[in-house]
Amino acid sequence: MVKNIICLSNWISRLNCWGICVLIVFTFSARNVLGMRGFTAENAVTQKQYEADFKEHVSAERCRYRLRRLTEEPHLAGSENSRKVAEYLRTEFESYGLQVQIYEYQVYLPYPLEIHAELVSPVQHIAVNKETGWDWDKDSYETEIVPGYNAYSPDGDVTAELIYVNRGLPEDYQILKERGISVAGKICIARYGGSYRGVKAKVAGDNRAVGLILYSDPTDDGYMRGDVYPRGPWRSEDAIQRGTVKYIFQHASDPLTPGWAATKDAERLPIAEATDLPKIPVLPIAYKDAEPFLKALAGPNVPSEWQGGLPFAYHIGPGPAKVRIKVRCDHSTRPIYNVIATLEGTEYPDQWVVLGNHHDAWVYGAADPGSGTTALLEVARCLGELAKKGMRPKRTIVFAAWDAEEFGILGSTEWVEELKSTLQQKVIAYLNVDIAATGGRFYVSAIPSLRELIREVTQHVIDPRTLKPVYESWKAAQGREIPQVGNLGSGSDHSPFVGHAGIPAISMGFSGAYGVYHAMQDNFYWMEHFGDPTFQYQAAMSKIWGILALQLANADILPFDYETYATDLMTPLKLLQNSGSKNKIAQGVKALDDLLTEWQQVAGLLNQGLVRYLASEDLSRIGEINLRLYQLERNLTSESGLSLRPWFKHLIYAPGLNTGYAAVVFPAVEDAIAHGDDAEVHAEIDRLVAAFTRMIQGINEIREML
Repeated sequence: MVKNIICLSNWISRLNCWGICVLIVFTFSARNVLGMRGFTAENAVTQKQYEADFKEHVSAERCRYRLRRLTEEPHLAGSENSRKVAEYLRTEFESYGLQVQIYEYQVYLPYPLEIHAELVSPVQHIAVNKETGWDWDKDSYETEIVPGYNAYSPDGDVTAELIYVNRGLPEDYQILKERGISVAGKICIARYGGSYRGVKAKVAGDNRAVGLILYSDPTDDGYMRGDVYPRGPWRSEDAIQRGTVKYIFQHASDPLTPGWAATKDAERLPIAEATDLPKIPVLPIAYKDAEPFLKALAGPNVPSEWQGGLPFAYHIGPGPAKVRIKVRCDHSTRPIYNVIATLEGTEYPDQWVVLGNHHDAWVYGAADPGSGTTALLEVARCLGELAKKGMRPKRTIVFAAWDAEEFGILGSTEWVEELKSTLQQKVIAYLNVDIAATGGRFYVSAIPSLRELIREVTQHVIDPRTLKPVYESWKAAQGREIPQVGNLGSGSDHSPFVGHAGIPAISMGFSGAYGVYHAMQDNFYWMEHFGDPTFQYQAAMSKIWGILALQLANADILPFDYETYATDLMTPLKLLQNSGSKNKIAQGVKALDDLLTEWQQVAGLLNQGLVRYLASEDLSRIGEINLRLYQLERNLTSESGLSLRPWFKHLIYAPGLNTGYAAVVFPAVEDAIAHGDDAEVHAEIDRLVAAFTRMIQGINEIREML
């Protein structure tokens, strides 16, 4: 690699009459040769060696050993086993030579006391709320496995006619209304998928249902996809998808401390005043129990797209099936533990790159989150080993193991709420991995300014299956010349960083045939036989994660690309322009379009200027330039927040009100359009105009420094 640079340098020296153009070509070419962005040619060589040494240290066998340890016992957030996991993580981080602190919070975590779903008539059937045990698997008989339940369902005991509502989304209820079918006073049964389960709970309540049953249909992740556990990776007939139904699209805080940290002495709302919790009882069942419930329905046949994989024709109802559901929980506040480990930087200790994964699980959590936890520990171990040999990052790298993510992203949110002003000043970027590996298909979502960086980094990590760069496998899987990076919504621990604090973030992993999501069967056996048998993809994820961290921690000029940001916003702006309200918002959208074009242009000039500056001899202003670069994202936030959900401060990305997980672009405008408030639509467009203007001004201020 050094030889290539020397040859390139000699070639350029023979063409020095080109002046500044030579410098541009040199830097651009060096970046292509080395796969670097934001490094001088000299420092790129050092960085590449640092990355090579890091990759050599990564061990798939250590990932295997560590995951077995992490999945020995169920470790539900708030439980004693979860505390033990936190202590294990502390011990591991300390053994790597890192400084460790545990942040404890007291959050509202309801535990189930009684979960009951019963078909009362025309025949009787009682659903089982726990998976079956196997003689060969002692873990399946563990007494601390939590029954299948939906956290934050209110207590209730209701009996009513049953009605099938497909995915339970607004469009499904609209179809029922068009057919003259009302769910008022009924218990709805909906299959998982299509949106976040909390959205389904809210929409059912909004349509005056008195209860909701959720189940995983075999057409989505069961036998219609292939062999089921323990013969294959897909969901068995008894596997229950647990999960929270908290309204994470409203905020990700502890329900009783929305917007402030849930410390021991914090002021708390009464549960009845929490604004992010369902109003009707909700519970999940396995598809073997959903079968008699659905089979007992009469009424019209379902539309073809509503038909699931159970072996009979689905009917809508209502009736003659009548069901009873009962939910009773222990509504206590319980302790959670965030484990924060720090590798201090040598030159810029007050600039942080934060890597995060949650450590709590519904049961054993081999994939979710264990595969990510073992990858986090592997990155920390390898960087710790290199630090002991004198190779330390310029900026501080923080490793965060969050608690209570499964209940609604609580642990990371409490930390961000407690330290928000500090994090906004210090954190360059947040790098999230929830599930590191359930297969070999790479996926990533990111703030647009970091998308080119992830594309470059994946060119330098080998896919264990194809033996080609992950980037090439990623491209092939998408069938695109340039692989697409998704938008960040909610559903994992990036949410408070982006949505509440305006900090750039990436969330990524490897996906595959994963039919045991939130079930007891998400265990070490499943991972070792189906998810990642060689543990090479957890190792590959460790490499990608670590190299991203190192490039951000060591870059001479931080590798943010705000030209890509503007480019990636052009398509959603066109979609907004073509929305049903296009005539009402045409003038405002035209102003946004003009500003976005200007943003793209000045950001392109900034990129060129940074290349020239990096090749110059005077880098005295590099510290101030970097500070301004990573603060640019804040121009796209508003401290007053989105009008309908002020906890979310980011004006460009937020989870959709009807998606929960998936991102909506320009969320405040979309919220206002959905609510038919023309004045609010115009006000939100004006806020975007102001944000775009601030971004352009911020970019130009950096350009003036070059």
